[in-house]
Amino acid sequence: MRISKEEMAAGKLLPETVELAVQLIKVNGYVLFEEVLPRAQVENLYDKFVEILGPAMEKHQLNPEVGFHNDTNHIGFDLPFRLPFCDEAIIAHPFVTDVVDQILGDDCVLNYFHSNTSVQGGKKPQKVHSDTGSRYGDRCTVNLPIIKLVVNFPLVDVNELNGPMEIWPGGTHLHPDNWYGPNSFNKPQLAEHMQSVKVLMPAGSILIRDDRMWHRGTPNRSNHPRPNVALIYTSAANAPQKGSIQIPEETYNQLSEKAKKLLRNENIGIPVEPAN
Repeated sequence: MRISKEEMAAGKLLPETVELAVQLIKVNGYVLFEEVLPRAQVENLYDKFVEILGPAMEKHQLNPEVGFHNDTNHIGFDLPFRLPFCDEAIIAHPFVTDVVDQILGDDCVLNYFHSNTSVQGGKKPQKVHSDTGSRYGDRCTVNLPIIKLVVNFPLVDVNELNGPMEIWPGGTHLHPDNWYGPNSFNKPQLAEHMQSVKVLMPAGSILIRDDRMWHRGTPNRSNHPRPNVALIYTSAANAPQKGSIQIPEETYNQLSEKAKKLLRNENIGIPVEPAN
């Protein structure tokens, strides 16, 4: 979806835009808002991210030339809760919260502050998967309501070359609950015979998706990393009572009331640790 100039200027989606986005997520599994964040902000985020990516890879002894994580060269780690990563335009962007609140309720929480990066040199795609497991194991044979939404902010233009996410929309999030458990039919085997889409998007776009939608990372054949900021919003009834995001007290106190409400269950008053 392209957001209108009027909505961009106002920083607020029209009710009909919110409703369309909500219905797209419910029916198709995702919605994409193109080029929302200013380019200068995204470039600064990318520069600061690269500064922590190298040490994070060294910490875990990951060498792109040798290959890691089954030669996918994909790495994910928690982001430090400090600027520019914890900017309100990331953690509580009004375009995101308008949609998330409609689906999860306005008392939902933000309980995942992470990154997913396709590092150059990858040779294989990830296995097709969803980002959640079954809530009731093999017992539940009906589809359940959405309880988690993943939000991705790409920090570079995502193209065919640099490892775009590949998704299987239009129904893979609508299976019975037991389809997301360990005993369900092999997703990669099925996915070979299904239509998929590579999510190509300009830097600063916003991708909102049901965490059950099947997807995988693809190899990055460019010369530079392809990072995404990755957040998860969860309905209040299904959220952990104690989160894992470490937020200094002074940082939390400077947030908007909306952001404070989203982060109310996290580790407030704990110093920020390096990316891990």
